[in-house]
Amino acid sequence: MKIHFIGIGGIGTSALARWFKAKGHEVSGSDLSGSALIDSLIKEGMEVKVGPASGLNIPEGTDRVIYTVAVGDGNAELQSAKERGLRIQSYAQALGELSRDYFTLAVTGSHGKSTVTSLLALMLIEAGLDPTVVVGTKLEEFGGSNFRKGESEYLVIEADDFNRSFYEYTPQIAVVTNVDDEHLDTYGDIEGVIEGFHYFLKQLSLQSKAVLNQADPYTSRISEGIEAEVHYFNQKDSAKWPLEIPGEFNQLNAEAAWSAAKLVGVTRAQAEAAVGRYKGAWRRLEPLEPKDSALQDIKFFSDYGHHPTEIKATLRALKDKYPEEEILIVFQPHQARRLTKLFDKFAGAFSDADEVILLPVYKVAGRDDDDGKTSGELKDALIAAGKEKVGLVGNVAETLDRLDKGVVVFMGAGDIDGQVREFFGSKLIK
Repeated sequence: MKIHFIGIGGIGTSALARWFKAKGHEVSGSDLSGSALIDSLIKEGMEVKVGPASGLNIPEGTDRVIYTVAVGDGNAELQSAKERGLRIQSYAQALGELSRDYFTLAVTGSHGKSTVTSLLALMLIEAGLDPTVVVGTKLEEFGGSNFRKGESEYLVIEADDFNRSFYEYTPQIAVVTNVDDEHLDTYGDIEGVIEGFHYFLKQLSLQSKAVLNQADPYTSRISEGIEAEVHYFNQKDSAKWPLEIPGEFNQLNAEAAWSAAKLVGVTRAQAEAAVGRYKGAWRRLEPLEPKDSALQDIKFFSDYGHHPTEIKATLRALKDKYPEEEILIVFQPHQARRLTKLFDKFAGAFSDADEVILLPVYKVAGRDDDDGKTSGELKDALIAAGKEKVGLVGNVAETLDRLDKGVVVFMGAGDIDGQVREFFGSKLIK
């Protein structure tokens, strides 16, 4: 079978493309811009066209077209696929179809999905359960990939709540890490988010199991009236996990993973062995190596955090790990809409940073407002709240000449990491 992916460079679509390739299918794809991820797909034998969408990008003989949600209805390749009568699926629909062919463990939630998915997968691997894995980050344990081909009945997936994608999935075990006011362009407000997670859990069958955060204030509401058997996790009741990565939130992430893993027979000893060897994931407090030797004495990290809750948790983790060091965050707000709706929370999210440097807001094509709050307004709000060291720059390069000591984290879900990789390599993903 010949499969073509529109937007193959996405972290989810690329993992699914790798699944089809691993199963012996011929895979092609396209994306607006190149990336290291696309380079790796090409090296793995996939034909990828980079540039504006064109119907010519879809090879002759293609059987199925799978597209990312970032693609609009007017996309030229999507229109060409319709005109040619090809089978068309969104990424979520295709992954949902896959989930029905396996015993699927799905991890969702507002925060922590990638880490919990990673830890859960590694626990199953340690126990010899040999799962197939689709995760929204890259792991050194998977050879720097976001996909692992297993030979068993088990599939571990990261179930994205954006655009209600997780409604398409049919898991036997579903983990909900937490519920927060995230993806408000999909849900409108926190009430919409609660309703969305409740609908997801209501779809679970009587034979399924839901693993829920006992300490989350919305757990009782999202689980009301569901048929699935409910299990709870709460780190306060358990011994510490032997994690090398910092943060109390990662202790809770490990507990969430274990609470799901033990339902398929993983022992505590096996889970602890997996956790103890886990070095972290791409863009989750990922340690960086500067290319400039003059910066060698500074500790650098890259992080995907883009929500106030994530900023606060990550800065607290760094402050706990490096209590004597000054913490500097270089932050790129992601979506003017998110910054505007959660502006007061953003203004209060940087208390554990000694210095804040802001980049312009990264606006997402097709998902963002033309106006809304700006990084300049966030700078003013931080200063008004008592933060003394706050700067505003145009790009990452402008931050480097002011760095001389301490701990620096580059954070955001936009193009900040692409800028960072011009000056840094990963200490984690080789």
